Amino acid sequence: MRLAAGLALLLALTLLVAGHGSLTPAEAAPVAASTAGARAEKPNPAYVVRPGITFNHPFRNGQRGKIQRKIVKTLKNVPAGGQVRVITWNFDSPYLAHKFIAAHERGVSVQIIMSRGLARSQGNNLARSYPMVRRAFESGNEDRPKELRSWIRTCTQTCRGKKGSMHSKLMLVNRSGATSWIVMQGSGNFTGAAAVQQFNDWTTVTENQALYDGWMTMWNQAVQDRNFPALRFTTGNVTSMFAPHKGEVDPALSVLNKVQCTGATNTVSGRTKVRIANAVWGEERGARIARKARQLDRAGCDVEIVFMMMQRRIRGILKGMRAKQMVYITGLTANKFKDRYVHMKGLAVQGNVDGRTDGNVVLSSSENWTQLGWHSDEENIIIRGDAAMTQKYVDHVDLIYREAPRTLANYVNSADPDPQPRPDRYADQGYLGPKDYPFHELEAELD
Repeated sequence: MRLAAGLALLLALTLLVAGHGSLTPAEAAPVAASTAGARAEKPNPAYVVRPGITFNHPFRNGQRGKIQRKIVKTLKNVPAGGQVRVITWNFDSPYLAHKFIAAHERGVSVQIIMSRGLARSQGNNLARSYPMVRRAFESGNEDRPKELRSWIRTCTQTCRGKKGSMHSKLMLVNRSGATSWIVMQGSGNFTGAAAVQQFNDWTTVTENQALYDGWMTMWNQAVQDRNFPALRFTTGNVTSMFAPHKGEVDPALSVLNKVQCTGATNTVSGRTKVRIANAVWGEERGARIARKARQLDRAGCDVEIVFMMMQRRIRGILKGMRAKQMVYITGLTANKFKDRYVHMKGLAVQGNVDGRTDGNVVLSSSENWTQLGWHSDEENIIIRGDAAMTQKYVDHVDLIYREAPRTLANYVNSADPDPQPRPDRYADQGYLGPKDYPFHELEAELD
């Protein structure tokens, strides 16, 4: 990875440019796709999809592909007639592509939405995931009812908004083995890079039909490829928030605003632990969250932050705090195709939160803390009261923090110099203007 100097805030205005209209398949490939790699797999009706949070570790053998293995095991045990629904900003993994094709060929309805710009960048090369799957799904739909057909499509820009980026990463499955109503989501795209280059998280909730139906409401809106309002609902201990937010409270602040720093009864020190792992912080949105983190730190909370990119203004807000940049440069200079970095987009709180001195909260998301994230298609899931999940998240952020090679003082942008604010309306706030960022190069490869 060659890290760029700023944040990708206008990707949708450049990379995802497309015409108006409904959600439509891309142009058919002119040559036949080979499905030799799509081996039929017999589902195990006794298989149980385990709920909880899964992390990968790009440095460690056996842990790089943990999220992908979770996805594949779930997929391979979906019976004929089952339904799989996927939204992913980037789908670029022959390994996963063949698994989806195999599911389709044994009678599973697989429907996938991805970024139009990235889909078009793959062209008609049948070795690439989008055209490979698109061509394979052209056969086998003839005798199926419309709702059980398979397809892969794109949206004009966002699926549920007027502008921005379709940036969600999720998979919904009505049944896999002995498990029903499966909602899976997190920070990882359906790519090889998500496994081998990035720290990602993937949260699974099962046997919760109300939650599943709520997420399918979002899916049915996304398929229409037109503007919908923000969608938020709570089922039991799980809150779901879907952008565009349109003036509603920030998902991260909805958690952090309920934190009290002392009086925790589930931490050794009695201080509330706040662990933040969000890849990209930018503009006033990122600054607001940073100011809240600093306020909690000064109030006595045990705050720890890992990130990948952050504007200079926001780094100044966090100065003196325990914040580290997890960007591991594998060569002499930054290289976006080789480097390792944190790509998670969430946080965990263990302690005095939500009015409980033994509170536990995890926010897992696809959303960078930028204005682009505010009005793009993104998913956020907040799970309260799950002590094991919260402890796992806290431990994982601690691990990344220990291994992160860079502090705020030796922050690295890229091989390019750090751009300076221009003398315009952004300068008096200390923010970089949109034209100062290399948007095309940045998020086109990182997300």
